[in-house]
Amino acid sequence: MPDGPQLREQLRSLSIPHEQRPASGARARGGRGRGVLVAVLILLLAALAGYVAWDKLGPRLPALMSSSQPAAPIRLLRVSSQRPGEPGPVLTATGKVVSDHQVEVSTKVSGQIVALYFEQGDRVERGQALAAIEDVAYRARRDEAAARLERSKAQLEFERVNFARVEGLYRERQASDIEYADAKRALEEAQAQVAADEATLAYTAKLLRDCQVEAPIAGVVLERNVEVGDFVAAEGGRGAMANAQFAIIADMSKLRVEIDVSELDIHRVRTNMPCVVVPDAHKDRRYRGHVMWIDPGANYAKATVQVKVRIEDPDESLRIEGTAQVQFLSPASEPATTEAAPGVWIPLSACRPDPDGRTARVFVVRDGRFRETRVTLGRQEHDTVEVLAGVSDGEQIAAEPIEQLRDGDPAPR
Repeated sequence: MPDGPQLREQLRSLSIPHEQRPASGARARGGRGRGVLVAVLILLLAALAGYVAWDKLGPRLPALMSSSQPAAPIRLLRVSSQRPGEPGPVLTATGKVVSDHQVEVSTKVSGQIVALYFEQGDRVERGQALAAIEDVAYRARRDEAAARLERSKAQLEFERVNFARVEGLYRERQASDIEYADAKRALEEAQAQVAADEATLAYTAKLLRDCQVEAPIAGVVLERNVEVGDFVAAEGGRGAMANAQFAIIADMSKLRVEIDVSELDIHRVRTNMPCVVVPDAHKDRRYRGHVMWIDPGANYAKATVQVKVRIEDPDESLRIEGTAQVQFLSPASEPATTEAAPGVWIPLSACRPDPDGRTARVFVVRDGRFRETRVTLGRQEHDTVEVLAGVSDGEQIAAEPIEQLRDGDPAPR
């Protein structure tokens, strides 16, 4: 057994060095305390950042959420002034001017155009010559049919004489039954041949007349699709050079405006409702009109209903396929006792009334953007309100929907 000094040396070699010993309990508890403090500080900073973000984005959150949804198209409205006592508009919409009677003029014969007697935009009368097609071949066919008719008529005269001769002999029993039947057959064939040749002559004469293309109606030439030297093909013609359509003529005496009205507004429109039509080509002109037809169906894809408005007093200033604004008027108000300045009427859906009820905000289109403008309100009739100040006659405003509109938003073109 080792002695005392050796035993102490061996025991000292088995001890754990001081730097490798675990920390004391107090130091361990101190480290855990600092970790908890750091975690609490991190949570407090995160809560503070969340509060700041909510304070800035919270009020705009509904708008940001709604912006992710497909926005409904903004309908524009051009305001116009009216005098007190005139019917106020209950709805304003834009449509296309069309003619009740529009005809495509086509050729009935094939051939080369040798003359044209009209230009695009000309006013023509019914039966007026528009073009001439080369008629040499058609004239020859007509002359040939006329010659055949003369020959068949001569043959018919011969058969009549021969039949009279044979019939006399047959009655005197000097001709047989077969001779009488043969003479009668020859006479009937000659009569049929004359009828056939007369029909052929009428047909070829009609083809010759059709070489002169005539206007089927009176109106204005909207399009001219041919030139002198072009080859045109009659009905059934095929190929790249086959062009049967000469022109398009529209009757300008009966015009209408076709409008697609939103399903949300169609309840404001009724048959025979008075209207005012203002064409975009001449904004200084106003035409009286009335609702002539409301489509019993609807366009599911566009959520619209087509309405046709008759223009009662059309003139040459109107353009087919042109754009026109239609104001659907309410029943006439009480006539004013004194002359007053015109006022501007807009739908209630086009403004955001202020709490006082005397002013409102509208969105006016300026430089391609919506500008929030404060206006002064006047009288209110049905779904419209009079604007005393703030917008001018002829300006465009947002009609609906305007709930999500903000100042500076781009306006549709």
